[in-house]
Amino acid sequence: MKAAWMAVRNAGAPMELPKHYDPQTVEPRLYEQWERNGYFHEEPDPARPPFIICMPPPNVTGRAHLGHGSTFTPMDVLTRYHRMLGDNADWLPGVDHAAIATEAVLVKQLAQKGLRREDLGREGFVMHAWEWSRTYGGQIDAQFRRLGFGPDWERSRFTMDELLSAAVRRVFVQLYRDGLIYRGTRLVNWDPTAQTTVSDAELEYVERDGMIWRIRYPFSKEDRSDGIEIATTRPETMLGDVAIAVHPQDPRYSNIVGRSVWLPPLFERAIPIVADEAVDMEFGTGAVKVTPAHDQVDYEIGVRHALEMPSVIGLDARITGTDVSVGPYAGLDRFEARDRIVADLERCGVLLEGQPHRHSVATSDRSGDVTEPLLSLQWFVKMASLAKPALDAYRDGRLAFVPERHGRTYERWLENIRDWNVSRQIWWGHRLPVWYTPDGREVVAESEEEALELARATFGTSEITRDPDTLDTWFSSGIWPFSILGWPQQTEELRYWYPSQTMITGGEILFLWVARMVMLGLHFMGRVPFRDVVITPLVFDAAGRKMSKSLGNTIDPMELAEKYGADAFRLSILRQMRLESQEVRYQESRCEEARNFNNKIWNATRYMLALPEGLPSAMTLPEAGALTPADRWVLTRLRETAVRMGELLGAYDFGNAAECIWRFLWYEICDWYVEATKAPENHSSRAAVLSFVWNNAMRLLHPVAPFISEEIWLALPHDGPTIVTATWPDPLEIPAFESEARGFETLKRAVERVRNLRADLGLAPKERVTLQVPANVPEEMAQLLALFCAATIERLAATGESLDEALGAVTVRAPHGVLEERYGKEVRHLLSEIDRGEKKLGNESFVSRAAPEIVAKEREKLQAYRSELARVEAALRALKEPA
Repeated sequence: MKAAWMAVRNAGAPMELPKHYDPQTVEPRLYEQWERNGYFHEEPDPARPPFIICMPPPNVTGRAHLGHGSTFTPMDVLTRYHRMLGDNADWLPGVDHAAIATEAVLVKQLAQKGLRREDLGREGFVMHAWEWSRTYGGQIDAQFRRLGFGPDWERSRFTMDELLSAAVRRVFVQLYRDGLIYRGTRLVNWDPTAQTTVSDAELEYVERDGMIWRIRYPFSKEDRSDGIEIATTRPETMLGDVAIAVHPQDPRYSNIVGRSVWLPPLFERAIPIVADEAVDMEFGTGAVKVTPAHDQVDYEIGVRHALEMPSVIGLDARITGTDVSVGPYAGLDRFEARDRIVADLERCGVLLEGQPHRHSVATSDRSGDVTEPLLSLQWFVKMASLAKPALDAYRDGRLAFVPERHGRTYERWLENIRDWNVSRQIWWGHRLPVWYTPDGREVVAESEEEALELARATFGTSEITRDPDTLDTWFSSGIWPFSILGWPQQTEELRYWYPSQTMITGGEILFLWVARMVMLGLHFMGRVPFRDVVITPLVFDAAGRKMSKSLGNTIDPMELAEKYGADAFRLSILRQMRLESQEVRYQESRCEEARNFNNKIWNATRYMLALPEGLPSAMTLPEAGALTPADRWVLTRLRETAVRMGELLGAYDFGNAAECIWRFLWYEICDWYVEATKAPENHSSRAAVLSFVWNNAMRLLHPVAPFISEEIWLALPHDGPTIVTATWPDPLEIPAFESEARGFETLKRAVERVRNLRADLGLAPKERVTLQVPANVPEEMAQLLALFCAATIERLAATGESLDEALGAVTVRAPHGVLEERYGKEVRHLLSEIDRGEKKLGNESFVSRAAPEIVAKEREKLQAYRSELARVEAALRALKEPA
């Protein structure tokens, strides 16, 4: 016997548990103790392997939702697991200033008071935003605490903190000096209501009913009967068309490439027909209008063919004639202009048809307005040279994705990357560290003092004006993995905790955040910011629909936590997660199941604590010879479960890990071992084994259900002040008896077979039967059969050469009266079915009119009933014959 598992531990005294588990009382109490005692806090320790997770910073405007359940619960699970392994484990939290979202909230609140942000002025508005963030920004942190998430709150950061803001300025200036940031006119997403550019992440594509119009662009403005046909959903952009594009391999248009058509409805400009491989010749007519200033694909076509790029929609979403004549449409709202242009196209005879068309429309998720692709003078980051090292890191294995298919998506995006627009026309956020001289020359510096020195030295002027724009929120998020560790200062945290080990996030920000963290981490730190990227599933309702207020199917995790407890909510999410699936169809019933699970293990603990002999004060197992078959089986299963849990958590398979410990606790310990301990033969060893197994099982449960595992663990003999810092069960310290465990599994199968037979006989669960058990089944197993099956044992001659064969020969001898009643009931049922079948087949009308296969089927059923009747009557006769 191994000394390791026999060792006496310095165990805490057990305590009494109340009759019912109350998560609303237990969970807040335990969390307050954990945080007050600093159990979530770590300092860099080079003597231990690091395990660091950077929390994706939720928006300061945010509130907890089910998506946080599927993303943040796994982070908490892993951090707790690695802390128990003895790693230098720390989960680094923070909050994002959410520039556009926060400004939108504040502007709306001001409007309710009859004010605009301009009434406060920039300085006053920014001060107001700071006050609001300090007042309301901690709400989501409080919600995370209620859900049991345990990051290192002492290290929480805000992306607008001075140290992080200084890091943002350093990165911008360094990228500029490296030639990777520039100011230029390019196509951006413009929010006309918020009056700012927005990132792709801030676009929400909404299905809307609209129209699609088929229009002829004539070769002659006098004779408009011949020309080239296109289809569009946005006729208002026709005013900015500069070409018609066709595919170079499209035979329909090969003879007209190079010709010109007249642009309706004004017919003041002729535009060329060009050939470009971006055109899908199978879609529509195979010809597309090219409006480079108002469409991304058109912009790229325009660049390739050196086309002009006139803007015809302004920042106010009205038609503008700054770059080209727009005739009578100047000043019209874009949608009003659309209606006017359609009417004029019809009047001119070039509108061929208009059809209802449901399509996806890009809207700003901040203002809800339809965004406009516009050419605008903005600041951009050059991405091609940053993308190559990030691609290499994935291809050479330094960066891995779980599930792996997301790596291929990451690769495709980086291969087709575009320059990144990082300037925003709002006041809340990191202001661009850019100043301009009176003649418009730019000065980029980390501070105004440095900018003045540069302006004097370079341009001979002390007169500079700061750029009013702020940076895209994703810019500060992109440096999150090293800025929160103190960069650019060379801190101990940066030295030992960069790179982190794992990034867990949603797939929707794979490009907007994950890829940028990798690119900037490689550029500034020389290493990838994390080894593994785990993409968690999206959460839908039970019908597979996206949750939204309009559908009325949103579920508030805080309400679930209050109703069922945080552990129940965590289990309900985790048990539905699978690596192979990227969606969770959430059902509240899973919370009910988890609450029942918690009650099950709570009551099992109360049974253990109420044992007359009491639980031993130290977790010491009896000698191997004193262990019963049930003891050996449960210890073996504990060891196997510890191994399996380590494998699953190491592979980020959170769903199967939760299911693994759930099934072990409920279906093996509670349903089988606890019941087995009620047999007199098990009384001598049960307290020690229960204490050892249950203590270890609670540690295996702790990462997924931290509260109830702590409350139970503290009630048992235990070592240390809290399960949070307890050691993870070492499988090598748990004894295993594989041969005996296989024998117990055979016993379980025999019990299940007997239970099924009891159900067939209609016996009540406690109604006793006689089990005929071969003599070569050991007595202790025979007694377990008697216990599990509510049976009296009757020994028969030995059967078979193995325990499996002997247990397979166990039979049930039920009371004669029970069997007679059951067989009699079955005879009556079969006679009724036979009578019905004979009458049906004796009906000439049915036989002649029904399909032959139906008649044949009825004859087969009748024959089957007759055969079954003969079998049951024979059994009944045998029962009545004297023995």
